[in-house]
Amino acid sequence: MLIKKLLQTRKADANLPTEIRAALVESLFAPISSLTIGAVNCSIIGMVVALSVGDRWIMANSIAILAVGMLRVVSALFYRKYKNSQQLEVTKFWEHIYEYGAWCFSGLLGLLCWLTLMHTPDATLQMVVITTATGYAAAISGRNAGRPFIAVGQLTFIMLPMAIALLIYPDWIHKVLGVVGLLFIYGMIDITLGIRDVIMQALTMTLKEAALAARFEEQANRFDIALNNMSHGLCMLDQQDRLQVWNERFIELLHLQDTPVHVGMRMPQLIRHSIRAGNFKAKSVKQVICELAGGLRQDKFDQFETSPDGERSIAVSRRMKSDGGSVVILEDVTERKRAQERIAHLARFDELTGLANRTQFHERFNAMLASDDDGERHVTIHLIDLDRFKAINDTLGHPIGDKLLKEVAARLGTVIRPIDMITRFGGDEFVVLQTATERHQDAKRLAMRLASTLNQPFEIDGHRIDIGASIGIAMAPHDGVDADQLLKKADMALYAAKNSGGGSHCFFAMAMEDAAQERRALELDLREALALQKFHLNYQPLVDLKTGRVTTCEALLRWTHPVRGNVPPSVFIPVAEETGLIIAIGEWALNRACVEAATWPHGVKVAVNLSPVQFRERGLTLQVVSALAKSGLSAQRLELEVTERLLLEESEGTLAAMRQLKNLGVSLSLDDFGTGYSSLNYLRKFPFHKIKIDRSFIVDLGDERDARAIIGAVASLGAGLDKIVVAEGIETEEQMKLVSSQGCHEGQGYLFGRPMSGDAIRARLEKPAFAAQKVA
Repeated sequence: MLIKKLLQTRKADANLPTEIRAALVESLFAPISSLTIGAVNCSIIGMVVALSVGDRWIMANSIAILAVGMLRVVSALFYRKYKNSQQLEVTKFWEHIYEYGAWCFSGLLGLLCWLTLMHTPDATLQMVVITTATGYAAAISGRNAGRPFIAVGQLTFIMLPMAIALLIYPDWIHKVLGVVGLLFIYGMIDITLGIRDVIMQALTMTLKEAALAARFEEQANRFDIALNNMSHGLCMLDQQDRLQVWNERFIELLHLQDTPVHVGMRMPQLIRHSIRAGNFKAKSVKQVICELAGGLRQDKFDQFETSPDGERSIAVSRRMKSDGGSVVILEDVTERKRAQERIAHLARFDELTGLANRTQFHERFNAMLASDDDGERHVTIHLIDLDRFKAINDTLGHPIGDKLLKEVAARLGTVIRPIDMITRFGGDEFVVLQTATERHQDAKRLAMRLASTLNQPFEIDGHRIDIGASIGIAMAPHDGVDADQLLKKADMALYAAKNSGGGSHCFFAMAMEDAAQERRALELDLREALALQKFHLNYQPLVDLKTGRVTTCEALLRWTHPVRGNVPPSVFIPVAEETGLIIAIGEWALNRACVEAATWPHGVKVAVNLSPVQFRERGLTLQVVSALAKSGLSAQRLELEVTERLLLEESEGTLAAMRQLKNLGVSLSLDDFGTGYSSLNYLRKFPFHKIKIDRSFIVDLGDERDARAIIGAVASLGAGLDKIVVAEGIETEEQMKLVSSQGCHEGQGYLFGRPMSGDAIRARLEKPAFAAQKVA
């Protein structure tokens, strides 16, 4: 049974965790004093016996016992200095050092017993040695029980020689003692294994408790780190509102970094320290305590806000615990409150200019109407749209445009009365809400002052900017009492003001609403015509004035409505441009003209008119490339005509698009030259191949000397710039001869042919140049 237990112990011992083995080995070397005392005592007993009987072998054995004992003491000292319980190999090394020393010491002690029993018959000396050895063996069970195989080896090396010597001694009493010695060995081994089990249980429990404590400590550290890195301040109070737990954020929010905060501190005392730290400057201690006490009276997370230093806003909430204590949470909501205030501000004000926005306009308008006691509700809306603002953005950039809008807002503020209101609806659109305007004249005078102040030049970052503004006016109650209705009518008036050339104001009239309805109906018809491809092209020839040969045919867009009949381009083109339909209509006309021109003689070009709106589309060049590719028409046979209205914007995008088209080989023609600004800078800056003189000069050619001089000057200028000059509107041979004599290269007009269908123009091109149209 004992042997089985020893084997089980040995098997379990092989799988011991490193920390347990290290603890057991630690117990072998401590305390060092017992090792020293045991070595000295055993050696003294041996020397006394040796001196008493005069036996040199016993003396030599005693000296050996002392020497081995001292070596064990030295090894214990070295162990204390160089031990490493983290490394299993080091632990095993020191265990073997102790094991070999213990077994050697025990073997020498057992040899002392043998020599004493064999070399002296003195029962007293024998009893002294046996008692000493037995006592040492008994002590081994307690000291080395953690390493049972070392203890069993020591017991065996000490007690077995002594028991054998007693058994072979002639006296029967010695024999009895020998049997007792053998039983002592068995008993001590059993005791050693029992003590070992107790030690192992204790060590295992200690390690578990240490691991549990380490986990608790780690968890506590993590909790402490999390607590002190919270964005919220937190404290825990007991039933008497005494401080129990708090975090660093709590101290920071109350400015208590230099205050000796401690467990058990009462809230009033804590608040007094907070006041001394500079918080609640405008309030007394009593006021602050009453305010916080009132706010914390609820036992739920109903927040209330306080502002300790006048700059920050702190949200405070409290929850009661089941034991009567509470948890108080502080949160700095300053930024959140500012963000909410900013959002509320942006909901009612324009971010760029600081003016009221559309929402606040409606609120103010409705409030004014609701508070009007006499029921007349005399309110006027001035809808202001800046002229040429887009050109400023395109040429000088949006930062300059934004600064200009701020300056506009500032100027408008100097014109209106305090009781009036300025609103920015977005972009370059402003609205002035004028109150108490019973007379039409009052609204007119304000509109004139608004237009006048905006017509004055602006100075923005070194740039002189002239814009001006158009103003549409609608008055309540004459034009209505609904804000959206009045804005709609003011927009109609604004449209009329812009159509009149801009820089002026216009009052709403019922005819404008009729015109708006007409434009809306026309827009719907245009969309239907585009979807069903109800448009068609006519072509009018341009003739070389020297040869009579047709050089180019201008494609002219025509629309025959089933009810309206033939709708002039001057009527439907502006509507198409306003609605953006001109993009799709223009693309259709370009594709159709290229397909038609591909069937003409190779020396004849086709000219297609482009709207300024089309040039704002980045895909214009791709549309031209696509039309040429689909039709098979050469780029050199396509001519694109634009008017000065496009050039007024002087956009870099426009210039870039023209250069791209020129690089393709497409020709560019400036139409209606002389009717607009007629800036010579256009001819220098933009890559035009042809200049077309407006027909109004040709009509006056016979009677007006100025017209003839202008034609001659333009023709001379064109020749100098290597450009072709075309005279439009030629209806008589006399006009043809006059423009030819002034240096014009080509002519266009009813004399050479009216606009005609595709079939008719093909037939016209098949005929030779008409002799009567030639000029020698």
